Amino acid sequence: MDKIALIYVQFPDSSPEIELKELEELIRTAQGEIALSFSQKRNSIDPVSVIGFGKLEEIKAALEINEDIGVAIFSCNLSSTQRTYLKKTLNVDILDKIDLILNIFALRASSAEGKKQVELAQLTYNLATRPEGDFSRQGAGIGTRGPGETKLEMNKRLARKRIHFLKQELEKIEKQRQLTRKKRTANDMFTIALVGYTNAGKSTLFNRITSENVYADNLLFATLDATVRKCVLDCGIEVLFIDTVGFIRDLPHTLVNAFKSTLEEATNADLLLNVCDISDEHVEEHIAVTEQLLAELNASAPLIRVYNKCDVSDISVSNSCANKVLFVSAKTGQNVDVLLDTISQFVLQKYAKITLKAPLFESGILLGKLHNYTNKYDIEYFDDYVLVHTTVRKEYVTQFTKYLYFC
Repeated sequence: MDKIALIYVQFPDSSPEIELKELEELIRTAQGEIALSFSQKRNSIDPVSVIGFGKLEEIKAALEINEDIGVAIFSCNLSSTQRTYLKKTLNVDILDKIDLILNIFALRASSAEGKKQVELAQLTYNLATRPEGDFSRQGAGIGTRGPGETKLEMNKRLARKRIHFLKQELEKIEKQRQLTRKKRTANDMFTIALVGYTNAGKSTLFNRITSENVYADNLLFATLDATVRKCVLDCGIEVLFIDTVGFIRDLPHTLVNAFKSTLEEATNADLLLNVCDISDEHVEEHIAVTEQLLAELNASAPLIRVYNKCDVSDISVSNSCANKVLFVSAKTGQNVDVLLDTISQFVLQKYAKITLKAPLFESGILLGKLHNYTNKYDIEYFDDYVLVHTTVRKEYVTQFTKYLYFC
């Protein structure tokens, strides 16, 4: 693990306890170890030294004693000029919070799309914040500065060319994703997206509901790629659950833009589950961050707050469907059945179970028409007619008025 010097800059509107805890978790996730920690209160950032020349000399002296520290991480965003001066003064690699998050994304990305999205975000950010001589593509670890694993020096002209190529590749992937969405729309499947702050337990809950084995760990951003799985609810309706990337305070716009196609899985969902870690003392702020980002993404679907990890929380929990609040434990399965029942109630509001009756000679016409709205139905054959039992969205019932059969 790389040994890190953490420099926290506290502004008048900062929340030191929350921000420091999050930075420590980010560094741990990126496989770093905090060996030295410094903090300074400031009203504004110094345009050259960030924290002032006196404090910088103090940090420099400490780093000279601790020669095994090779990286200094600043809690605030750094400009090209600041990076150049800090590296020259401190003689270590200089990162900011966005670099740290990007490094974690580079370590976590597993799909071809995810790797391209991360590389695009890193190159875009590097292009804006690094001088020509410090612009490179190096390893994905915490002490490096660029995307991918190829050790290739790259000037800004080549970087822009690479960015253009990555955008073209991601556009192709997005077209494929749109085709997949069209197929879902054609089949009219109800979709439920699990959203929320990073490390709230979304993937664990996703695995519990769908009986899948998606990677889940007690780390920030353990999941980057959206995962979609089918699930049949107790009401008999087949739905899709979508596991999405987690949110965080001040999520960099480069990441929001790069992962826009992935995040759109949430905006196109019929129902959102905001999974919150109730054992975290800052859970209310995490909820606010998540719901603000959802608003920025124009996600308008109904939302249920799912307070996870109630098995390790001292709070007295009671489920309230009326207030769209549920308390569960994805780890133990506690109240997950209540969550699924609540989801079923939302689904049934959109669907209607119907029986259709048609003469045998019209059965092919009826089934052909039915295929436009659902692939799930049961057929009973009689001497001169058929009965078709199915479930479709309520708005499509009028398409079958001629064949509706009431027992």
